[in-house]
Amino acid sequence: MSIQWFMRALSAALAAVCVAGAAPALAQDQPIKLGLGGKLRHFFFVSDQDQLPTERLNTAGMSTDAEVYFKGETTLENGLKISAAIELEAESRNDRNADEVYMDFRGGFGRLRIGEKESFNASFIGSPYPEAFLTTDERPIGEMAISRRNGITVNDTFTFKRFVNDVLGVQYQTPEMGGFQAAVAYHPSTADNEGTLDRATRSNNAFDISGKWQGEFGRGVKVSVAGGYVTVANRKTATGNDGLDAFNIGVSATVGDFVVGGTYMDVNPNNDLDEEDYGFGVMLKGNPWSVSADYTYALRDATPNAVIREKTQQIKLQGGYKLGPGINVGLAGFYTEQRTSVGVKFDGIGAVTGAMLAF
Repeated sequence: MSIQWFMRALSAALAAVCVAGAAPALAQDQPIKLGLGGKLRHFFFVSDQDQLPTERLNTAGMSTDAEVYFKGETTLENGLKISAAIELEAESRNDRNADEVYMDFRGGFGRLRIGEKESFNASFIGSPYPEAFLTTDERPIGEMAISRRNGITVNDTFTFKRFVNDVLGVQYQTPEMGGFQAAVAYHPSTADNEGTLDRATRSNNAFDISGKWQGEFGRGVKVSVAGGYVTVANRKTATGNDGLDAFNIGVSATVGDFVVGGTYMDVNPNNDLDEEDYGFGVMLKGNPWSVSADYTYALRDATPNAVIREKTQQIKLQGGYKLGPGINVGLAGFYTEQRTSVGVKFDGIGAVTGAMLAF
């Protein structure tokens, strides 16, 4: 994807916003008022895993995630909707306090988004595979219960958030037509950066294009297909090879209370440390109970054209229970296997329980 092509698409979207906004004035004279929301999640886990000779890993531990949201929206007399969102980390854990900060302009032309937010690829894919309790934000390997033993990505594995997550950018999403939507996104930097960017210091100029189709077949068979392509440029140095190309595709089908789906990610970095990720799951969604099973598998070259590839696979069985609106509890059992670039295997087994609140 060339920058010229993206700029033409972006210019068209900006022109549409300007035309839509040319008609006068707000439907009210008051500024946008932000509402308060957020999430609070606490988890307790136990695990038994292979260790290095120097390690003494505890068999129990806890994990938490808390965010506060400020969101608001207004509608102009001409129908143009303008919204704002500010999401703050309530407990930073070495993260910046402002997690997401962005504005949306929505109308018949689609949606234009400006600010610190991952691309629409993440919302198009949604849940990479169905889960009854945990989400893509909770990871047994690397975060909750099992130590990471190789270089395989465990954070946001199946969407473009793994490459460019909540940094400044501009995006455009088309209206839905016949169940289909498309989106393009541009982020000047892959990390927090404002103002002039020194391309010698980090990978840069991330472009992606994504699409999604959803429809219904026969008697209540709902199908969704989504995917995209992303490219990131190298650091501009003699040894800069941290750019990449990648694509993903996700498919899901829902029949009544039964959901099945999976996602594939293929990553081709310029340093030739290729990685492929597979995820698949099934879920029986009830009220208040839901149960699911999922399996993930990944391979990675620790060196170019490696003879022995790093490997990670994981199986989870989950049960979730809805106590009330925005209040969920559950239990997940898991088995993991990780292989290093020299063929050493690390197995792990454990369980996670906890509570999730959305307000």
